[in-house]
Amino acid sequence: MKFCSIFTIALCALLTLGAYADEHEVESSILEVSLFRDGALVTRQGTLNVPSGKSTLVFKNLPSQVDPTALQANFVNTANGLIRNAKIFQPQNRDENSIIEEIQTRLDAAKKEKEQKLRTLSNAKADVVFASSMRTSFAKEFGKINEGQTLTLAQAKELAEFVGQTQKNANEQIDKVEIEIKAVDKTIKEIEKELREATEKAMLLSSVAKVEIEMDAASEVAISLSYMVNSARWEPQYELRAYPDQGKLNFGYFASVWQFTGEDWSNITLSLHTNQANRQGNVPELYPLNVGKQEDYYRKGRFSSVAERAAPPPPQADVFMAEEAVGSRLSAQKVAITVSTVSFQATIPGQITVPSSRERSSYKVLEAGLEAEFWSETVPRAQLDAYLRARIRNTLELPILPGQALAFVDGKLSSKVSLNKILPEEETELSLGVDGNIVVKRIEGAQKDSNSGFIDKTTTLNREYKNEVTNLHTVAHKLIVVDQFPIAQNSKIEIRRKAPPTSEVEIEDENSGVFQWEATLAPKEEKVFKTAYEVIYPRDWNLFPEL
Repeated sequence: MKFCSIFTIALCALLTLGAYADEHEVESSILEVSLFRDGALVTRQGTLNVPSGKSTLVFKNLPSQVDPTALQANFVNTANGLIRNAKIFQPQNRDENSIIEEIQTRLDAAKKEKEQKLRTLSNAKADVVFASSMRTSFAKEFGKINEGQTLTLAQAKELAEFVGQTQKNANEQIDKVEIEIKAVDKTIKEIEKELREATEKAMLLSSVAKVEIEMDAASEVAISLSYMVNSARWEPQYELRAYPDQGKLNFGYFASVWQFTGEDWSNITLSLHTNQANRQGNVPELYPLNVGKQEDYYRKGRFSSVAERAAPPPPQADVFMAEEAVGSRLSAQKVAITVSTVSFQATIPGQITVPSSRERSSYKVLEAGLEAEFWSETVPRAQLDAYLRARIRNTLELPILPGQALAFVDGKLSSKVSLNKILPEEETELSLGVDGNIVVKRIEGAQKDSNSGFIDKTTTLNREYKNEVTNLHTVAHKLIVVDQFPIAQNSKIEIRRKAPPTSEVEIEDENSGVFQWEATLAPKEEKVFKTAYEVIYPRDWNLFPEL
């Protein structure tokens, strides 16, 4: 009875192991990629004929760096069957890579060819040495009687001709073989590079996915496989092309794409998502905020309570929460944009190819004209430059994500600026670099210092500055000039503001003394903005900083 039970268990185990023994390798290709800020969801598809009953579909040479929890397998067509299980893993015993074997064979053949040519070179050099030694030996022994015999002059000429021809042939052979060896060395380097890349690619593509299915009847099925890879991402890049005199700003939205998964994304549909797929999505929790004596808080380098030992929760994902999905609309570049609850998605038109590479590729997402209000801002006290500014409203269907932008003004590169996150319909202000059409001068007026008082001896400083600004734009242009008054840090110091009057300026903060004029200047108009004040303080004091 015990033997029968063991036999029955073993038989059941064998039947279980053999239930999905009928494996079919699927030839598949990548159709689409959803690219996130920190990874990509790759979807590939294949079609094959499968028998009825249970079988296993095998997808080989998948990326090594995959998230096994994000694997999805689905029938594309209506199939009379079920997907029972799907898994992705790296097998312990990997099959030999035929591509690497072929490259290694070519490398071995090239190295063998080099060895043969090195032997030929060595023989040719030996011939040169032999001929040279023969010439030296003959010259030394020529004319001597050797056992009653001497070489005739004709024999000497014949020997010299032989030696010379031997040296000539050997040298020609040396020159020829050295050129051939250089060519073989170049070939070897190219093959070694090819082998390194193929080996690296094979290491990157070491995963295997197995999908267990059960069919009612034999049929042709199309099956898709989706998996998340980590070694892929995209970053936004922008171009700002400003035309201040026309009140226009063209906004170029680009995607800098990088993927080093090992598999090339060839002729695929590429969609960009603004969220991060691997960010923690749980709401953070607050732990007890225990306040006590510092010596009691640390005990021999350890925290004093379980709550304090707990690691802080990871940061919450920075995503835009939309109320509802909106329909896609095509921009001038025919990019399809959709909005979900947690992300914006832009599908780049056409079929895109992104090779697996350490280098980045740049793709245009969209380009649109935005209405902009332009003005220039200058702070003559700090710098005699005016900076072009613009206020825009993001009328794009995508958020402007934090990133770098190249700013062009009237077609010329002005500067590189940083953009913060700007949601659709949100307004923001941009800096576009130095405005060369605004000329700024700061002229220091008479510096009058006087002393007064017999009992309370004081010193009075009179300071006056003129900020001259000229508009060289071809149209009227708005201007903001920023200046400041000193702020007394002691009750014995008195600041009297003489110009400009408060009614002419906007004061940002009384405690900072910073204020600004706002004016619109006609073309070629010049305007003076005057700042004047008095500082009264005890005569025996030295002020810091000096005014």
